[in-house]
Amino acid sequence: MEKLKLFIIAGEKSGDNHASALLSEIQKYAETEVSGTGGAGLKALGQKQFYDINEMNAIGIDEAIRKLPFLLKVRDRLVAEIKQNRPDAVILVDYPGFNLRFARYAKELGIPVIFYISPTFWAWHYSRVKKLKQFCDLVLCIYPFEPEMLKKEGVNAVYVGNPLKKQINIKCADMSEFLAKGNFSGEKPVIGLLPGSRRREVESLLPVMVETAKALPMYDYVIGVADTIDEGRVRELIKGTQIRLATGLTHDIMKYSHLLWICSGTATLEAAIIGTPMVLMYRTGALTYALGQFIVRTKYIGMPNIIMKKAVIPELIQGDANARNLANFTKKIEDSYETVKADLKTVGDYFPDTDASAEAAKEIYSFLKNPSEGN
Repeated sequence: MEKLKLFIIAGEKSGDNHASALLSEIQKYAETEVSGTGGAGLKALGQKQFYDINEMNAIGIDEAIRKLPFLLKVRDRLVAEIKQNRPDAVILVDYPGFNLRFARYAKELGIPVIFYISPTFWAWHYSRVKKLKQFCDLVLCIYPFEPEMLKKEGVNAVYVGNPLKKQINIKCADMSEFLAKGNFSGEKPVIGLLPGSRRREVESLLPVMVETAKALPMYDYVIGVADTIDEGRVRELIKGTQIRLATGLTHDIMKYSHLLWICSGTATLEAAIIGTPMVLMYRTGALTYALGQFIVRTKYIGMPNIIMKKAVIPELIQGDANARNLANFTKKIEDSYETVKADLKTVGDYFPDTDASAEAAKEIYSFLKNPSEGN
């Protein structure tokens, strides 16, 4: 079996999930020597990591500005690495603010650049299309409408399916097992709390969720803790409540909860594919939000709403993400529960049952064997 030398950059938890699933498929085609940045998933597959995703995480422009000196140091270190130990390809996974800038340096060095999970240029920052064209040799898309848009701009783009469908991992066999694990009586419906995979998200949103939970005693509550979050800090924030804490059961919480309070991001689409009604919450820095008003091209921020082109799930953003609104919109979902579930089923049906990681690996291997055919 031949050997591929790959340099992979993932900068957040979801990116590590997607990258590790991709790498495991690539390893079916060739032996790999892998370096770059990532998390536990990539590390388990043998990636030599110069930086961990917990170091690289930055939410919005405000935090990116504060982290800029560090991120510039990261960039310079990684560029020096690919200069010294030239890989067969650089694979950039999501994380577009950093990765599109890094793509330029790799391209200037003549190293093939592959971007997995195209930036959502159609929602905001359409200018990123120009960078995809200039610096990326192959762009792998996870939404069906993206390749046609990109090809019109001269980008070599391919749709591979959405990886979330195959990455959903339900561990409990049924509701009874889930209730037993959470020590729930089953007498009350369960609301699942998913406040995000970044510290700043949890610090911002979880107190609002806790306050709301205290005001709605007719539910039981369980919180899913991402492995990027300090469990001890979460226990501090829920101290004195009846909220149960679960680790490693995020998708079970999505499936078996009656309703979800959820941070905006990848999780909202996962929950939509599973089919559980939810209230989306999002808070970011004032500067990021203000600038976003000028460059965002869509009416909604949640993918279920963007796909359906209507407000299938409530979006509580910035100051609107407060306990009063969360309680009110929870009741509104209850009043139209079956309608919301039907709309979410449509969202899930939007994506074919394709193994995106396997398709992406096939495209990458084919491209690296015959790079001239992709241009």
